[in-house]
Amino acid sequence: MPSFFRGGNQPQQQSQAGPPQPSPQAHAPKDRFEIIIHYENNAFRVLYYVGQSVASFCLNVFLATGVIPSRQKIIGFEKPGPAAPLMPDGDLSKMGMFEGIQLSMTQLNIGQELEPRPLTPHWVDRIGANVRVLGERVEAIEHYVNSGGPVNEKMHKLSMYMGEAGMKLMLKVDEIDGDDNVRAMRKALVKQSNAILDRIEQLKSRLKPPPAGQVDVGSC
Repeated sequence: MPSFFRGGNQPQQQSQAGPPQPSPQAHAPKDRFEIIIHYENNAFRVLYYVGQSVASFCLNVFLATGVIPSRQKIIGFEKPGPAAPLMPDGDLSKMGMFEGIQLSMTQLNIGQELEPRPLTPHWVDRIGANVRVLGERVEAIEHYVNSGGPVNEKMHKLSMYMGEAGMKLMLKVDEIDGDDNVRAMRKALVKQSNAILDRIEQLKSRLKPPPAGQVDVGSC
């Protein structure tokens, strides 16, 4: 079964008080289950797969809510605490996910996106961490497409957005300068970034909806 939730784009109406938070001990282990994302006075049901990456999960949230993955700020997790947001390089298996958990999301402004945690505070490592997260997000979209996810304007726009984000990141990589070690790291990041941009271009082509009135043979 594809690792995306086809029915997630319909909001589930809740009462103002909201249902009581289910207890994680009340459920037997499952390989997938529904969680609830509260966003702009609506509640969206999103399918979570045990062991799922943050990039894949945030793509599911995008499919349900339309909020770009990099602009999602999701809170309400059991661990490390309800106020701690899901980080781009987080580990969902350590955040106390269980069936029916109630999470809240806000949309971040452009330029205020959450940053992944670098290996060191060095600015080259900070750029490298963002390149790595971009690659994970591209991989999640590739898996969506390869699993039979529908090709539509919504997904095509996401691929276009990812392409713009990749180009901005490449500009930061191009600005890296320093000693021999720094230049070697820059060379590796340039190679990695170019490979990611090539994959994004392929996704743009694969996700572009056919012209009106033309049948997409691949979807038949």
